[in-house]
Amino acid sequence: MIARARWPGWLAFCVPLTVYALSAYRSPGFWDVGEMDVVPWILGIAHPTGFPAFTVLGFLFTHLLPFGTVAWRMSIFSALGMSTAAWCIYRIVDDSCDAPWIGAACAWCFAFGEIAWTRATRAEVHALAIAAIAVTLLCALRWYRTSDSRYLLAGAGAWGVGMAVHPVAVLLFPALFVVLLARMHDVSSRRLLAAIGLCALIVAGFYAYLPLRSTYVGAHRLDPTRALGLPAGRPFWDYDQPSTMHGFIKLVTGSGFGVGEGVRSIVDPQVYEKRGGLYLAAVWQELTPIGIALALLGIIVALRRDRVRASVLLLAGFPSVPFALGFTQEADFRRYFLTSFLICAIFIGEGLGTLCAGRLRLRRWAAIGLALLAATLLISGRSLFAQPYDNRASRAVDRVLQLTPHNAILVAAWTYATPLAYAAYVEDRLGGRTLDAAWLGNDAAYIPGWLRRRPVYVVGLPEGSLPGYRLEAVASMPPLYRVVKRP
Repeated sequence: MIARARWPGWLAFCVPLTVYALSAYRSPGFWDVGEMDVVPWILGIAHPTGFPAFTVLGFLFTHLLPFGTVAWRMSIFSALGMSTAAWCIYRIVDDSCDAPWIGAACAWCFAFGEIAWTRATRAEVHALAIAAIAVTLLCALRWYRTSDSRYLLAGAGAWGVGMAVHPVAVLLFPALFVVLLARMHDVSSRRLLAAIGLCALIVAGFYAYLPLRSTYVGAHRLDPTRALGLPAGRPFWDYDQPSTMHGFIKLVTGSGFGVGEGVRSIVDPQVYEKRGGLYLAAVWQELTPIGIALALLGIIVALRRDRVRASVLLLAGFPSVPFALGFTQEADFRRYFLTSFLICAIFIGEGLGTLCAGRLRLRRWAAIGLALLAATLLISGRSLFAQPYDNRASRAVDRVLQLTPHNAILVAAWTYATPLAYAAYVEDRLGGRTLDAAWLGNDAAYIPGWLRRRPVYVVGLPEGSLPGYRLEAVASMPPLYRVVKRP
């Protein structure tokens, strides 16, 4: 029997996890979601910045969990990450103001926001990243409060894992630096160096996976596209070929995806002026007007109570917002708002917990009110429970396999390349077909040679020209064309 005092903590974690499990995708997705359904399973290399910790941990999770589709296992992997972040909200609030039920209700408010919920129910790097960020903050705040060096080391380890999952965790640096300055007099040089070393070792260890795995993939020719005469560095198996110095730098820095533009946006006032409304709309949807008002109240209360601690939380949540707004090449920029939503939930809980201190009945009503707010979010997002039955990507793959011969070469745009890769490398359903994840124009020079030996099909809307050849439409959904030589 779980001790009564532990119920809020267990429910803060288990209620979101149950909701996520009931609404998790079971089939592979399109776009980056489909890629993340595939890459961990095959120990491949994902698009920049490689996300090595997500890949390695996802590989372990999907191979140790003995049931369900691989896509569903990856969805549950994300669900565990987002549920962990929710639990950390409960723990931080309870640590601060001894209000466990308020903390649990705040965890649910965060968990059932549309952005958090949808990202927790599919193969999503940001779900694991927000878990690492939340654990890092929990440990940092505990170290600030207690000066216990165990939390310093645990926080350093969690931050290292977070940065190896996704570089968005790097944006915690200003907040962690403030904590370090505030407790510098309490930590020995030896402990501080140990924490820095642990963090660096974890980051270096995970990122070493990229060149090592790339070297292995190349040496054993695991990527089927190499048999087509294509160069190394293709998606899924060996993205950017990080076994080379140029490829490693390109992959890890994300230089081809405008990451630098997002970093510069943090100090660019025009970004706030032109695109700030996008964040306001997102937070309005995620927290509701009531949640926003309570978060603002919580910020005021927190600043009056402990300015250093409040500054740490504000610095933890702020940088990712302008980064997302300025990262214009990112199609799903709203997932970068998750850290700010996490911090808002903490401020809501700490504000109400502090104002209701010593008033047990008032605390109960505050917890009930927040639980009702979470229930409202849950009800408004009830359509997400249909996600397990969304098999559009699998149906698209079935259609392609039905309409193409066994030995076809499939040149697929990224949208359709990822579920096709799932069929090829996870389910082994492509038979003798070979997948080339590329725009038509990118690999046009290779197609005439391929056509002398095998039929070539284009999946997705074609971009680029192919002089001397035409595209013969085969199907409209998904867009499927056969490459035919002009007479």
